[in-house]
Amino acid sequence: MGEPWLQKKSWRDNRISSAARYSHWALLAFALVWNGITLPLFLNADEFWGRVGEEPMILLALLFPLVGVGLMAAAVWAFMAWRKFGPTPLVLDPFPGSIGGHVGGWVDTRIPFAARQRFDVKLACMRSSVSGSGKNRKRSESVRWQTDGVCHSERSGTGTQLFFRFDVPAGLPAADVARTGTYHLWRLSIACDMDGPDFSRSYDIPVFATGQQSSLRQGTESHAATQDLAMEGLESIAEFRTVPGGIEAFFPALQRPGQGIAAILFGGLFAGIGVGVGLAGDGGIVIPVVFSSVGTLILGYGIWYLAKSLLVGVTAAGLRCRRFLFGYPMTTRQMTRADFSHFEIDRTSSSSSGNKTTVYYQLRAHGHGDDSLPAGERLTSRAEAELLKETFESYLGR
Repeated sequence: MGEPWLQKKSWRDNRISSAARYSHWALLAFALVWNGITLPLFLNADEFWGRVGEEPMILLALLFPLVGVGLMAAAVWAFMAWRKFGPTPLVLDPFPGSIGGHVGGWVDTRIPFAARQRFDVKLACMRSSVSGSGKNRKRSESVRWQTDGVCHSERSGTGTQLFFRFDVPAGLPAADVARTGTYHLWRLSIACDMDGPDFSRSYDIPVFATGQQSSLRQGTESHAATQDLAMEGLESIAEFRTVPGGIEAFFPALQRPGQGIAAILFGGLFAGIGVGVGLAGDGGIVIPVVFSSVGTLILGYGIWYLAKSLLVGVTAAGLRCRRFLFGYPMTTRQMTRADFSHFEIDRTSSSSSGNKTTVYYQLRAHGHGDDSLPAGERLTSRAEAELLKETFESYLGR
């Protein structure tokens, strides 16, 4: 079929509903089931407290009704958000979104218009895959490509209309209509912190390699608010200063430390398990060696991530990069302007917390051969990486 996106009923009329349409009902149903399972604790309260003296560990069972209360509160909060903001369908322009062209569109909301209110928008191509087998099968998602920025907003008859338009490079996978096995999907998310329930909408959207352009004239990447946010992000992790004929950017240690802290905790746990099993003498030699070795490597990476720093100098003559560890210089590398070819934005890793996925980027300077230098790190948005790239290119005279 020449237009596979029309096979999916929720896409056909180009009025795409968000995940919030059903999520508050699903959360409420889960909360009711959970609380129904934990209800016997309250019905037999006398018997429960009578056993506490003999079995103090039974108090841990109280965590279950506490979680139930939290789930019910979350369900009520989600329902309030739905009542406050309504359906908010998404209209794409072009339809479908285009690989090698634009992914753009708008959302009408009932939110009263306020010029200073910021709506963050994120577009991601996700890979969904299944790992394990049998009862241990688990579906997980990873980011293949992601970009973000700030929506343009205008006053509308109902409240605020939000616009976005992203340039999407060619070569990325299209959205799969038949969601079986390993597949790709495209997700658009819009969020705004507000008094009371926050505005948060996520859309599963059709994106295919049509090469079409949007009729929307303003790109999200060039929006002043997107650029301001990217500059704020860069200035939070790097110190810039002008030098004769160019600029220096210093990326100090301990900036955006979450990834390093997680690696230290995870690696320490793994290494500790290995040492513990080894001391107990019940696991042979393989488990202690494997766990201790893997844990030590992860722990070492976490320490390196937190302790490393980078100084990048860019002038019309070329680039100079100095790597430091614990403040001590480790390496110094240079690339002349004649040897320089281009900058490239590399995706290095990602981390997830709840529904939020943070992608980490590195900017690298490539020569005409295989030589490359790190020119920026700990970047957590493509807008930050693009702004740093454009800044360095301006000093190189490109």
